Amino acid sequence: MINVLIVSNSLIPSVLLCGHSQMEYLKSIKEADYRFLEASKLDDEILTWANIIIFLRSESLIERYASDLAKKAGKHLIYVLDDDLLNIPDYLSSVAYYQRADIKDNIKHIMANCDTFLTPSRIMVNTYGMSFNHAFVIDEPALYPIEEKKDNDIIRIGFAGSIDRAQDINDILSGALRKIKNKYGHSVSIEFIGARPAIVDELGLKHIPYQDSYAVYEEKVKEANWDIGLAPMPLTAFHSCKYFNKYVEYASFGIVGIYSNCSPYTFGIKDGYNGLLVENDTDSWVNAISKLIDDKTLRDNMKANCLKEARDIYSIEVLAMDYFNKIMEGYEPNNARVSGMWKYRFRCFISKVIYKVKEQGFNLPIWAFNKVLKKIRKQ
Repeated sequence: MINVLIVSNSLIPSVLLCGHSQMEYLKSIKEADYRFLEASKLDDEILTWANIIIFLRSESLIERYASDLAKKAGKHLIYVLDDDLLNIPDYLSSVAYYQRADIKDNIKHIMANCDTFLTPSRIMVNTYGMSFNHAFVIDEPALYPIEEKKDNDIIRIGFAGSIDRAQDINDILSGALRKIKNKYGHSVSIEFIGARPAIVDELGLKHIPYQDSYAVYEEKVKEANWDIGLAPMPLTAFHSCKYFNKYVEYASFGIVGIYSNCSPYTFGIKDGYNGLLVENDTDSWVNAISKLIDDKTLRDNMKANCLKEARDIYSIEVLAMDYFNKIMEGYEPNNARVSGMWKYRFRCFISKVIYKVKEQGFNLPIWAFNKVLKKIRKQ
């Protein structure tokens, strides 16, 4: 049986959707043995155990050094990326970290060590995939699909997303939501999970705080039982590289979504069949929301289509096997021993010390630390 290791800094939703859930399913049907390990816990034993090592959004020094060791031992290495981390926009909270020169260099270095590139982005597979021996698009699964959906007494409208998405709501949807609330009053409910845009306090809307656990987050979306889901997306190069996971989430709960008419949604939404595509202006959003509020037959038909796609196209059973076939591409059996991780941990420690010293603005003996670091990186 093949041994597969996923390495990342933590088990965030990106890791769950871009590998962990698929591999857990494959392990359950005995197609592969699988382990997930946080980068900080890597050691010689686990690197030796693995036949295939998947670096998922990896950017740290310890992952960089581990990829060096694993490549030297001839392991089959894969890099997975679901956001364009090399081009983070200025207004995201993570920008300071990902714009650091050393972090960008780590990402590029780990990528260069890998054989295969996997991404849910139809754009990034072309942007970055040419540098790898193999490059594939992967779809993210619907993890908690429902079988049926109960009707509500009023039309429930919502948005679920990370805290960083509040700015998108402010810029794209605020005007439309004011008009919808004014038009329909108490016959509609508007809610937010995670992101808290200014419109929440302005209109006294319901807000459910961000959930660290993806399972809890999905449970909150399920409990909300929305009829209509909102999915605005800015027209930027960074956002165009994302995946239409909001559609997969909404579809799995029978929520009919309205999506910005741009990438990534144009890759997954068939306008009028499994969602509505709209331009990012107030009137277009008002018209689309009103259309779904007023036409229950349209909502019901689209809801049925969404649930069918969640089961038939985005189920874990279907996508896990597709994932497995892609990570196996180009694989050649290799049980070579990996050793020397303790040296790399020491190098990582020295590098972090150097960075912290530089960050504090000290000058001496920085020249000595720099000399050591250059030697470390050449080894």
